[in-house]
Amino acid sequence: MLLSRHCIDEAATESLGTAIAQAMRQAGLPPLLLTLQGDLGAGKTTLVRSILRALGVRGRIKSPSYALLESYSIDGFGLELKQSVGLTVYHIDLYRFSSPDEWLDAGLGEALGGQALCLVEWPEHAAGLPPADLQLHIAPADPGRMVTMRAGTAAGEGLIDTLRSAQADA
Repeated sequence: MLLSRHCIDEAATESLGTAIAQAMRQAGLPPLLLTLQGDLGAGKTTLVRSILRALGVRGRIKSPSYALLESYSIDGFGLELKQSVGLTVYHIDLYRFSSPDEWLDAGLGEALGGQALCLVEWPEHAAGLPPADLQLHIAPADPGRMVTMRAGTAAGEGLIDTLRSAQADA
């Protein structure tokens, strides 16, 4: 299942990030793996920052280009449980990796173990990553950028359905 969005500028990219975060909240903030691909400067980190902001992350959101991983805690609201639940979010950047299994050597296997929300930039630099729930590919468009979202799991399909419905309602 595919969905594409043309983001004419940075504000439109941030708006898409907010919409993705809202779709995740509607799904109850399940642990998910989102991968982001695109050239340097395509807007991957801008999109991640807007998702994190919309999920309630406050303070500085740093790019994990040098640290490889930045983690955040967000509070969700479990509708069935009627209580607040926390979720860990990992923002991972694999750009500097040169060998396909380096992500395992770096200890990222635990972060990607399915208990957190993981936003991974440059997934093509790591072989054997778990299947992404939602793959986002960002490519230049004149003007702006085109973001193509591909569902890799039922959870990803649910996010795309929610995004498509929200777009139709707008």
